[in-house]
Amino acid sequence: MMEPPTPANESQRLDSLKKLNLLDTPIEERFERITRMLKRSLGVEIASFVLLDSDRQFFKSIQGLNSTETPRKDSFCAHLIASDDDSLYVGDAKKDPRFADNPLVTGAPGISFYAGCPVRSPDGQRIGALCAIDGKARDITEEELQMLKDFASMVETELRTETMKDAQQRLISELDQANRIALIDSMTRIWNRAGITELMKRECSEAARRRTAMGVVMCDIDHFKKVNDTHGHPVGDEVIREVAHRLLSALRTEDAIGRVGGEEFLIVLPNCAPESLFATVERIRAKLVAEPVATAAGELPITMSFGALSVVPEKAAEIDPLVKKADDALYKAKHGGRNRTEVAA
Repeated sequence: MMEPPTPANESQRLDSLKKLNLLDTPIEERFERITRMLKRSLGVEIASFVLLDSDRQFFKSIQGLNSTETPRKDSFCAHLIASDDDSLYVGDAKKDPRFADNPLVTGAPGISFYAGCPVRSPDGQRIGALCAIDGKARDITEEELQMLKDFASMVETELRTETMKDAQQRLISELDQANRIALIDSMTRIWNRAGITELMKRECSEAARRRTAMGVVMCDIDHFKKVNDTHGHPVGDEVIREVAHRLLSALRTEDAIGRVGGEEFLIVLPNCAPESLFATVERIRAKLVAEPVATAAGELPITMSFGALSVVPEKAAEIDPLVKKADDALYKAKHGGRNRTEVAA
């Protein structure tokens, strides 16, 4: 296997990457949307936005593969970043001497086709790549290659627009790599219980200071035990990941979501007035149940129940009573027939 060379400007490139504060952070809908569109548009099995760190490639967004990172020495994208080319296309990696014995070719995910375009930071450094991958060898047309370049430009536009704002962005900027990882749910790659709790404290403090209302939403998957009992835990894990992605896609950029239990999620909605809370949560629920979830066991219809409240916090640190009220409303939604929203008084 031919290992990728190191770019001459590696130190500057890594400095630019680290300044973006994207490594080891939760998935974001702005990038998830682009990789979803790329996967559908090119009809490939995998589409990803890769950040090339010193010794690994970190998947800031990936569709079609449940992975967070792989070694840099095995990375196709690392070959692209080290060159001056505006794209890299490999029609059949199994026949390409650079990649034929690459572990990502000989083992999972079994790459045959690869096409990638570099992604540049706002200061012009090649900090990563947008790539399309398939297990079958294939050609790429000029139109498809241009489409890939256009999607890469969309990623670069997002990098110039800091849309993970306020409490989330401040929290990320304050943490080192180890502490970031400790606040992210490894299965869904959204915030875990500790992460969303910290964010809720910050949003609660801000809402108390500004005297503005914030929404707190507890939700969980209906009849989830039946999914695990019938189809097994790997399928249940697929359902949880897809539900997390759908919930994320239904939220605003300033909203935050975390997985707080097996199939239970907590959502924080800054600046959400009581009069708009029900409609907001119902919109989220409707998006979630619009289509069945595709799994290894086939398509499974999924519904969720929601409990919510909107409140102007009196004291910044008292978040447990708010979560308890939202959880009580969720309990009412469950006992009221499920697949519905209950708003706490």
